[in-house]
Amino acid sequence: MNRAFQAILVGIALLLASCGGGQLTAGIEGSGAPVTTVGSITGFGSIFVNGVEYATAGAQIGIDGQPGTEAQLSVGDVVTVVGTVNADGKTGTAGQVTFGGNVAGTVDQVNVPTQTLVVLGQTVLVTASTVFDASTSPADITGIKPGASIEVSGFANSFGQLVASHIHLLPAAGTLRVEGVAQALNTTAHTFQVNALLVDYSAVTPSGTLADGSIVGVEGSGFSASGALQATAVKVAPAVAATPNSQGEVEGIITSFTSNADFMINGLHVTTDAGTQFTLNGATLGVNARVAVEGSFDSSGNLVAATLEALPEGAALVRGVVQALPASGTLTVLGVTVTTDPRTKLEDDSSLRLRPFHLSDLQVGDYVEARGRVGIGATLNAEVLVRQAPNSLAFLQDTATNVSSVTLTLLGVTVVVSSQTQYSGSDGAPLTAAQFFAQAPNHTVKAGGTLSGNSLLATQAQIEGP
Repeated sequence: MNRAFQAILVGIALLLASCGGGQLTAGIEGSGAPVTTVGSITGFGSIFVNGVEYATAGAQIGIDGQPGTEAQLSVGDVVTVVGTVNADGKTGTAGQVTFGGNVAGTVDQVNVPTQTLVVLGQTVLVTASTVFDASTSPADITGIKPGASIEVSGFANSFGQLVASHIHLLPAAGTLRVEGVAQALNTTAHTFQVNALLVDYSAVTPSGTLADGSIVGVEGSGFSASGALQATAVKVAPAVAATPNSQGEVEGIITSFTSNADFMINGLHVTTDAGTQFTLNGATLGVNARVAVEGSFDSSGNLVAATLEALPEGAALVRGVVQALPASGTLTVLGVTVTTDPRTKLEDDSSLRLRPFHLSDLQVGDYVEARGRVGIGATLNAEVLVRQAPNSLAFLQDTATNVSSVTLTLLGVTVVVSSQTQYSGSDGAPLTAAQFFAQAPNHTVKAGGTLSGNSLLATQAQIEGP
């Protein structure tokens, strides 16, 4: 494997380094089976990670290498939980919760058509599962401007991009920080690179053995005249010390793939066997597929999968008023059935700012946004569900079908345009109606307007992507 493109070993190595290392099962309390889980937070009231609710009373919580509290964590943050899981597989007890942002600094570039940002030489990819904090307005990539200070938590893919799970808008620039794989080490000049970022470590002594391919955490205070980040600290991740037969639950992106039985996630070697249960959700395993794996560690530190679930990204969106809450785990918005599951990230950005926030807190008439992938019967399987402040406009986003000169279908809903509708392309540039309808078929389209009966009367329509 080319380690220049290896994903960050989230939590299992680098985050352990920020807590001082040690065996994965050390100091765990509780009567369940020892487990190490790496994944994004989907909710609070305890802490929900990888579909398990972990009680956190008495847990040690680390934030960016310092002691912290659960209140400092956010939905979407990628954390490592070391603790125990109960026999039901749905509840457990956390002995340690650790968070480390992958990059924190000033935004240099924003590319809306490609849904990417550049921060400290790291390319950040925004997807439907990315959560933006309530201070970002609008709560999408257009709410992030060049010069803004942000912290990003996520998973690296094989291209060296950071696929964002959570983007936090910081009030002001603070300590610059990046985590990644050291490349192009020059021990004479005391420099190395993390993707496109040049790091000058001449003023510090790295903790651990620094080498090409080392997983490092770097902090800095500014830049040299040559544009290098002047490091104030460099931490090299320790070796993984997984106890054989202890359990592991890991969410991440496949960065190296030999076969369905042999691949890497977050720099961790995963194997499957005849007993592994696969849930692929229509996806094909391969490089850059997002997955969740549960299993146990063998004597070599490999995670042997008992279950594997593919988590394909979607580009569908519905935003509007909740019309009905017909059953547990579902709701209706703009006539679209939205389904949720234990991995759905739930956030309350309304004036109530509930925390914890659960689906049971929703009421008919609440204004929400759901993002995810299209399911059977034009349902939306939500990866993110956010309650927002009320808005007079409603929005739909999906691959456009049944396109005519005045209508199209998104998520099974008929969108009707008029002479007042404003059109734009993926770059935001205005389009004529004729140009829009020529491009719209089988492309991702976002339409905003008001609901009239079972149709959306669009005041705006934009080509969002392929």
